[in-house]
Amino acid sequence: MGVVSALVTREAFGRYIVQMSGTATRVPYERLNQVRNGSPQLHQLLLRYGEVLLAQTFQTVACNAVHAVEARCCRWILSMHDRADNDTLPLTHEFLAEMLGVQRSTVSVVTRTFQTIGLIRQSRGGITVIDRDGLEGMACECYGRIRRIYKRLLPSTYPQRPAR
Repeated sequence: MGVVSALVTREAFGRYIVQMSGTATRVPYERLNQVRNGSPQLHQLLLRYGEVLLAQTFQTVACNAVHAVEARCCRWILSMHDRADNDTLPLTHEFLAEMLGVQRSTVSVVTRTFQTIGLIRQSRGGITVIDRDGLEGMACECYGRIRRIYKRLLPSTYPQRPAR
């Protein structure tokens, strides 16, 4: 959301958390604005990004209000798995608890259940996806809705995974 608010008010809104390591580039506002104004493709990309982020936010708020923590946890794990280069995700119980709005002990119970039924394998500071189809089956419809919005507006968001 930082890039969207930066293009409008030049001020950050809220707190931003990096979920996984990767690369990033800091671009001065003036330069981004100059390039955006000179590139209709970049301008459209930024608008699509803003629309996706807003739709994801609305869907996540609704999801958090009505769906069980197990389904929401599956949604979160799958969303991170979609963007990761491998099956092991740098997810701690504390981080998941914060993202899901529950106590850490609740996440421990949920992930232990997922491990027992063979969906994931837990290690210190990480979760490995073992049965993606099983996680998708336990996730609420919000995961699919958010994914479809990303695929429609930002199709290159999802890496092509080899068939398993």
